[in-house]
Amino acid sequence: MKKSLKLLLIFLCLLGIVLSSLFYFAYHQYYRYLETRKNIRSLERDFEQLRIPLARTTRFYPLPVFWLETGKLYVSRAMAEVEFGDPVKAIPYLEQANQALIRAVQGCPVDYEAFWELSKVYFLYNYPVPVYADKGRKLCQEAIRRHPYNEFINLNVLMVFFEQWPLLEAREKAWVKDRIRIMTGVDAAFIDKLKGRWWAYHRETKTLESRLGELGL
Repeated sequence: MKKSLKLLLIFLCLLGIVLSSLFYFAYHQYYRYLETRKNIRSLERDFEQLRIPLARTTRFYPLPVFWLETGKLYVSRAMAEVEFGDPVKAIPYLEQANQALIRAVQGCPVDYEAFWELSKVYFLYNYPVPVYADKGRKLCQEAIRRHPYNEFINLNVLMVFFEQWPLLEAREKAWVKDRIRIMTGVDAAFIDKLKGRWWAYHRETKTLESRLGELGL
């Protein structure tokens, strides 16, 4: 009995050492990825330098944060193809992003950022045709449910909804109105910040003001 207990303790100690080593190695690769990302000149040219250390993190210690960063990397690579290359070539990157971000959501379902990044995948599928835009908007709403008073996610999600205004159903517009009221209650300058964000992207605010007027805001 004592011998069995000793063997079990030895096994647990060895297991702890192995897991600690894998944890250290995974984070070492993660920080290597972050350092590389700060210094790259071209995402397309240097993609493999980023992908390889990040792939090692999930292989050795698949934490949600590693899956999230993997998803974000593939989303960025897909966006580069959509904006500057061939949208068809973005599809494999979107598939990889989708898989990674689902893992991130499964590992940490309270993290709003994984839902926000996953929404981008569905907005980019079949771009510029908004085939899966409704799915993307639902994921945006899930992101806000997890961090309802976060200014960053509210501003970005509302930008998406106002940009896709002709596609929205009545219940979605009601949700937008409720969101703005909630955020204005937290910060009286929220609508001004939203207009500032709109101006930065579109160089005009008449469109946004018209849509706000439709909501009685």
